[in-house]
Amino acid sequence: MSSISEVYYGSTIPGTTARFANMSEKLDRIIEYLDFSSIKKGEKVAVKMHLGFSDGYQTVPVFFVRRVVDAIKKHGAYPFITDNPTAVYNAVYRGYTQETCGCPIIPIAGIKDGYVTTKSTDIEGVTSLDAAGVLLDADALVNLTHSKGHGSCGYGGAFKNIALGGYSGPTRWVTIHGIVYRDKYFDQTKMTKEHLQKLRDSCPRKAPMWNDRKNMAELQFYECDQCHGGTQFCVEADGGLTNWTIHHENFDAFQELMAAAAKIILDSFDKSKVFHLNFLLDITPFCDCMGTAMPIVIDDIGILGSKDIVAIDKASLDLIAIQGINENAIRKIPESYMRVNSDLKANLHPLQIIHGPLKDPYKVVRFGEARGLGSSKYTLVEVLSPEETSTTEQPKIQYEPGPTFF
Repeated sequence: MSSISEVYYGSTIPGTTARFANMSEKLDRIIEYLDFSSIKKGEKVAVKMHLGFSDGYQTVPVFFVRRVVDAIKKHGAYPFITDNPTAVYNAVYRGYTQETCGCPIIPIAGIKDGYVTTKSTDIEGVTSLDAAGVLLDADALVNLTHSKGHGSCGYGGAFKNIALGGYSGPTRWVTIHGIVYRDKYFDQTKMTKEHLQKLRDSCPRKAPMWNDRKNMAELQFYECDQCHGGTQFCVEADGGLTNWTIHHENFDAFQELMAAAAKIILDSFDKSKVFHLNFLLDITPFCDCMGTAMPIVIDDIGILGSKDIVAIDKASLDLIAIQGINENAIRKIPESYMRVNSDLKANLHPLQIIHGPLKDPYKVVRFGEARGLGSSKYTLVEVLSPEETSTTEQPKIQYEPGPTFF
């Protein structure tokens, strides 16, 4: 029997207009429950974030980041925010600076993305991964995640934030993303560029492509929505010539490697010094790497905190399932941007309705649990619930009496 982990949860719903019932106070309470006291004076604490890219501003608001940083400082520790170099270098355009966040912002694998430690893996087809050296130098880890959709696996949460974000660019983009090509899905010897174009023309997402550099055909798994369980047009267009198929194994491989990659990072820290915070706000369909503003496909839910990476992502996905698709927004999105399941009430997770049935967002949770990273059984502990705060005696509301600097 696996243990039951605690996941602390503060919803976006207040029970009163008083300040003590709002999201910032809920975050503070979650941090109290997580108990940063294992972080000792003088220790360096990595706050792993995704700082967005270019015009991708829908990340964890700096307002909340500052509160997390201040909570770490109360223990006499030295926090620093870290992410990939490009995101760090242009973070100022999205409001993240040393002044606003309250701590340095440091590239996760050095200024040239080459400060790494090579780690071996047990995943078929992958011998090693280059873990980010700056991250591994830290004494403690706060995994500060913006939960959102993801084209390769349906969901980008706590696992993805360190499983991809905790590595150098070549490992992240080539090795981890490239694992989808490990399990064969067609006969390359029978494929021609002309035949591949037939498959591409048949696909609403233009997912089949010819890689001119490699002189070979590929499926862009990030784009593929598996025709949402219906007739797979590319398979039909192939006509059995190359035995082109869409298999769940190709999608599962990415999630299996994510779990393995996350374990490498987590095993580098004392378990008592690792904390996870998931922000289920501005839930977009794709990753923050896209560098663009995106529609909100799931309404805001709240903030979750846990010491268990498996439990927090499981709870996040469960809450997203309860919340459901933002149908009003989804119906306005043209197919040229994103093609969703025509049945918005289908018996699928909301992120599968967006990205296709084979992109099961729970897979990484299962792979992570199998590797001993935590428990999918959890107790959701709501902090400052609307029911609680609505019956709490309210202090007198104070408005600004006049101009002030504080």
